[in-house]
Amino acid sequence: MKRIVTVFTAAVLLAACTQQGQQAVTTSAPPPPRPKPGVAIVAPVKPPPPKTETIPPKPPAPEGHFVWNPGHYHWGYTDDPNNGSFSWMPGGWVEQPYPTSIWTNGSWTLKDDNWGWTPGYWQ
Repeated sequence: MKRIVTVFTAAVLLAACTQQGQQAVTTSAPPPPRPKPGVAIVAPVKPPPPKTETIPPKPPAPEGHFVWNPGHYHWGYTDDPNNGSFSWMPGGWVEQPYPTSIWTNGSWTLKDDNWGWTPGYWQ
């Protein structure tokens, strides 16, 4: 009887270890692409041309999947959206969430006499 219990216990432990090992190897698939974000900032005047930036070295990472997100002008105001000013937001490195992800830079676009900033995003 003792031998049967020992063999049974060993079989249960082996099955549990095998199942645990299979779970550790499983990788999740990347999520479906996100839709392009909407306009986040609206300015009544055209932004200045972008500044020239010196791109620093990529940060250390196990796989080095970083993309440079260039700097841009941000429109800021206190009480009146028509009475504001642009301030420079420096660029920075953004980490790629999945190896197949593609970065799209943010941009200012003119629509109906206003300029809209759409932030960068992964797709």
